[in-house]
Amino acid sequence: MSYITTVTGKHFYPMKPEEQDIDLVDIAHALSLLCRANGHFRIFYSVAQHSLACAHEALARGCSPEVILGCLLHDASEAYLSDVTRPVKRNLPQYLEAEERLQNEIWNRFIGRELTKDELEQICEIDDLMLSMEFHQLMPEDLNYDYQGLVADVVCEYKNPEEVKKQFIQAAVLDIEVERLLEEEYWLIDVLPSQMPESKAEEYFRLEQEFLSSERITGLYQKFAEIMLLLAQGFEAAMHTAPEDVWTERPDDAAIQNALVAHAQGGSMILLLPKEHTLVMLNAGDLNMTVFHPTEQILSLLRGAAEEKGLYLWQTPQIQRIKKYEENFCKANCLLKKEVRSKEEITELRSLVGELESYYGSAEWKKDFADDEAGLLPKKLKRGVLSEDGIYDLLEEYKEVSP
Repeated sequence: MSYITTVTGKHFYPMKPEEQDIDLVDIAHALSLLCRANGHFRIFYSVAQHSLACAHEALARGCSPEVILGCLLHDASEAYLSDVTRPVKRNLPQYLEAEERLQNEIWNRFIGRELTKDELEQICEIDDLMLSMEFHQLMPEDLNYDYQGLVADVVCEYKNPEEVKKQFIQAAVLDIEVERLLEEEYWLIDVLPSQMPESKAEEYFRLEQEFLSSERITGLYQKFAEIMLLLAQGFEAAMHTAPEDVWTERPDDAAIQNALVAHAQGGSMILLLPKEHTLVMLNAGDLNMTVFHPTEQILSLLRGAAEEKGLYLWQTPQIQRIKKYEENFCKANCLLKKEVRSKEEITELRSLVGELESYYGSAEWKKDFADDEAGLLPKKLKRGVLSEDGIYDLLEEYKEVSP
């Protein structure tokens, strides 16, 4: 028989893996029941626990969502091939080939691509450090002292495999999705119709204090809770509350109201819509909710709900500005690549180049560029227009082709 039967009932062919057959539940289940070190640790400590610890270390280091998820799944092939100790594995070339082939399918399945050399090196470093820590805590002797290079606190202890399985799935589906979405463009649902200029910061501070020191904040948060409930009723949703670090799937009115009470005492609330890849965040003390990566359908729904409650939905002027000029930048580049342009296209190109030239020489571009260099912009925001040579090269090319 050339296949194995998984816990979800699939027939999986380890030597000829198909991406669509790779199942997160199968991986989480199997890894939670596989013991590290070939069973020689003083206690049962699973591969899934090791993988979760690696993911937490990547998170503590500020690694990319791809590296965090890569750390969680770096031993996922063992769910189908079984764990083999390092001294044995290096002498099994066919196993190594099968492992690499299967692991690449796993990267494609959950990350959407194979990992880069740099990403794999980050994962390998964390994996080695975690092995060092596991030897330090669970073996009669240290492997080395590399574990001292870990950033996160690591406690290697027995945990119920069923609970570890649940945490593994939660980390892959929910926690890491949140990390990804925090890099996307965002909108605000606010008590104000637009961003307050820096010159009016003192006025905003007075407004904030007026809300926070009165019953108005309770009414505002109630409106936010009602908007979250509207989304939870219309879409598949999961809610996270902090500092408890608890996820609630398909939260109802009572769950959201209870979370609101905890939030008012200094926590935060997150509503994740996994299928829509949208995230709504509310932090204690804020007068707005942040909505990351909303679909057009969700934007329309939120715009109506905000208006009905006397609130406003908007993007920061900076993001709107960068999006506008990025669109102009892309249009101008497309027109420049055309060998023959109509009269209308020549007019449009001239207008686009004029706007980009004005932006490139403005204080706004300098601020946008500086904020981008400082990492203050959403990481997934398209911004080729902010590259140092982007507009300059376009202007030079335009000079060559313009009559």
